[in-house]
Amino acid sequence: MEDDGRNFLKKLIRKRRTHKPSLFKATPPDSSLITDLIDIARHAPNHHRTQPARFYLLDKERITKVGKLFGEVVAGDGSNSILQDKGKRKAKEWGNAPGLLVISCFTDLSTELLQKKPEVKDEDYATCACICQNLLLLMEAEGISSKWSTGPVWEHPQFASTVGLQDPDNERIVALLFYGFSDMILPDRELASLSEQLTTYV
Repeated sequence: MEDDGRNFLKKLIRKRRTHKPSLFKATPPDSSLITDLIDIARHAPNHHRTQPARFYLLDKERITKVGKLFGEVVAGDGSNSILQDKGKRKAKEWGNAPGLLVISCFTDLSTELLQKKPEVKDEDYATCACICQNLLLLMEAEGISSKWSTGPVWEHPQFASTVGLQDPDNERIVALLFYGFSDMILPDRELASLSEQLTTYV
């Protein structure tokens, strides 16, 4: 069973690919399943046990609104027609996504811990990134396709209120995880030779 578990995890890591929200079917996965996966994904390395991740599981109304906000961010001041068209495409693509989970990293910079160890801010972000990867793999195991986006929609002045960030001054957005069901099979990803990235002394 242990070998089966290792082999399953290896295949899962290699198989998981980014799916654009436009590839997702309209019907979203059950929200209770997503909530369970979030709870499992939180079990990630976390120095000082700060538990920095904050999760915002959006409904259809908020997903549509976030898409609209990102379209406006992409379009800029409206003077560039190419960016305007791109903004419209992004607004539609994001706004029609069946599921969207926003993950932020909460770090209170005023605490005694942060005053003594400012590096905790980066450690907290690393924890949240581990949680995101856990979630992507858990979703893949459930047959749920996903996309981890860092499109800077949070630059829009209405983003924090739309999502309902608890403490915008102390939260950094780590990921917008779009998710849904998709029949699209994506090709394997080509990586550089390990010898180009690995230095070994053993």
